[in-house]
Amino acid sequence: MLQFRVPSWVNKHQFEYENADELSNSVVSTIVFGMKKLNSNNSIASIVIPVWNEEKNIARTLSSLAAQKTDYSFEVIVVNNNSTDGTQAVLDRCGVQSFFEPRQGIPWARQAGLEKARGKYILCADGDSLYPENWVETLVQSLEQPDVAVVYGRHSFIPPKNSSRISIAIYEWFAEISFKIRGRKKLHLNAMAASLGFRRDWALEVGGFDPAMKRGSDGRLTFHLAQKGGITVLHEDDARVWTDSRRLFTNGGLVKAFVSRAWKEIKRFKEYI
Repeated sequence: MLQFRVPSWVNKHQFEYENADELSNSVVSTIVFGMKKLNSNNSIASIVIPVWNEEKNIARTLSSLAAQKTDYSFEVIVVNNNSTDGTQAVLDRCGVQSFFEPRQGIPWARQAGLEKARGKYILCADGDSLYPENWVETLVQSLEQPDVAVVYGRHSFIPPKNSSRISIAIYEWFAEISFKIRGRKKLHLNAMAASLGFRRDWALEVGGFDPAMKRGSDGRLTFHLAQKGGITVLHEDDARVWTDSRRLFTNGGLVKAFVSRAWKEIKRFKEYI
């Protein structure tokens, strides 16, 4: 289904700020209070967020996670992967648990978070994405099923300020078609770590995220976890995250992104049928 509008809940977390000093006291207190209320020493889930130079985005992500409505307690672990901007200052101001990972690359950062985590379940998130209030509840409920090894949801893009979502919605519609075709034989390839959940012990058993892979380490991990149980794809809006669209509009813009995706899927079409 095409989504031409951004949900109203997203706007609650789209506050403007440039650095830690510009975060309002009310925003900071809301994040701190929300995290304390949802956290415990025996959290069932660990949300792991790798960040690299997300000074202008990570507070919004934390705001959405602090607004979660769930009976499941969770911890948030942010892994600072060599940020050169004020990301760490924002994390410190928001009082969130963070670690520094000097080895550059998302797989290294995600693996470091996996090894630091204490929860039974790992929920992977991104530092430029916003999470609906029932996201934790939806993913953990699915993971509680004994035959489920991996769960993942979809993502949509937040358009640039004062821009329409129509062209982005059409791009997402095409992407959804490619997901369905690809998922017939290779469901693990559709897993994206912006909204991905799995059991921590199983992930460690299969080696976790492969640092040698610049891209696709989430799909590789999902493939190996699928040997231990099923993959559940969550299509409901409670599992759909909304992410910054800046990468769609760089290196040629949306048209180039569309052509690039189409050409890549056409070349691999025989693998999927």
